[in-house]
Amino acid sequence: MKILHISDLHFPKKLSLFSLRGKAIVGYLNYHVRRRSKHPVVLIAAMVDTIKSLEYDALVISGDLTNVSHPSEFQNAKDILKPILTDKTFLIPGNHDRYQKRAMGPNPLFEKAFAEWMGESICPNHYLRTKRIAGKLFVGWDSNLAIPRITANGYVAKEVVEKTVKLSEEPYVLVGHHPLWNPKTEVESASHRMSNRKEVVDGLQINPPELYLHGHTHTNWVKLPGKETPFTIVNSASSTRLSDSKHECGFHLIELGKQTHYRRFIYSDTKFTETNPILYEETEGVV
Repeated sequence: MKILHISDLHFPKKLSLFSLRGKAIVGYLNYHVRRRSKHPVVLIAAMVDTIKSLEYDALVISGDLTNVSHPSEFQNAKDILKPILTDKTFLIPGNHDRYQKRAMGPNPLFEKAFAEWMGESICPNHYLRTKRIAGKLFVGWDSNLAIPRITANGYVAKEVVEKTVKLSEEPYVLVGHHPLWNPKTEVESASHRMSNRKEVVDGLQINPPELYLHGHTHTNWVKLPGKETPFTIVNSASSTRLSDSKHECGFHLIELGKQTHYRRFIYSDTKFTETNPILYEETEGVV
C-alpha cells in the first residue's frame, strides 16, 4: 500500500487585524512578519501538482492547514486542497486549527470544512475517528488544546489510547499532530510538546500501530521501530515550507509491504524532487 503523507501546510490568507481576538492577533503578526515568506504560493502550487502526478492509495494530512483558525482560513485551505481531496483522503486538525476557542464549540470550524474526509467518530466523549482506505484502517487523534496562552502543548486522553488499542487486531495506521518521539537534535520545549506522551507511548504497547504519522515540528524524519516505540514514526512537517539550515522540509510517500520503503520529496528549483529520507534509530532520540 502507498500512503502519501503531508503536514503543517499553513496556507497563507490575508486577514484584517480587526477580525482577530486575543492570542490570534499575536499569532497572525508573528506569521505575517516571520513565517509568511517561508511558505510561498509557488511552493504550495508545486506540492499540489506533484501530488496529482503521483500514484498512491491514501493521502494523509496531519494537521495545521491554517495559521490562527480564522473562519476564512478553513475555506481557503479547502479551496487549495480541492484537487486532491478525494475518498482516499484522511485528515486531522493541528494545534493551529484549534488556535482560538471560537474555532471549537458545538460545530468546530475544522469539522465544518473537512468532515467529509475526517472519517467516522467512534467515541462520544473524545475525538477518535477511523476510516478504512483500500482495506487499511486509519485512526485519527486530536491532540490539540485551545489554550489562551501562546503555547502549543498537546494531550491525548487515556480513554482515547485505551479505545485505540482495542479497535482492531489487524495492522493499523495512527495519525496525530504532535510527535511521540524526537531526534536528540530536535527536542521540543515544555510549551510545545505533548504533555503526556510517555503515558501515551506506554499505552500503545498493548497493540501498537504499524505506523504513526504526525507533524508539528517543522523538519522531516523517519524513526524506525525500536524497543520503546515498536512502530515507525514519520514526520512530514512542513510540506509547504522552504528548507533552511534548521528545517529539512518536504513530504513522504510510504510504500508499506514486506519491506517498507520511505520516499521523500523536497522543493527545489520550482518543483518537488525525490531525495533520500532522513532515517533514525530509536536510540538517536527521546520519547
